[in-house]
Amino acid sequence: MATTYDTIVIGVGAMGSATCYQLARRGRRVLGLEQFDIPHSRGSSHGYTRIIRMAYFEHPAYVPLLRRSY
Repeated sequence: MATTYDTIVIGVGAMGSATCYQLARRGRRVLGLEQFDIPHSRGSSHGYTRIIRMAYFEHPAYVPLLRRSY
């Protein structure tokens, strides 16, 4: 295991793990740190506290998708 890293990612939920994956694919030495066991129910994409907005202004077609995501 490397003792030095090009990038350290704090939080390896959906976005953090995707970031680690993409950086590693590009040859970077990446360390992902998570404070909880994986998987867990305390992240920003779980339950009523998940970070999905009901209002995105890119296109009206997103509205039905956003409603279904809740």
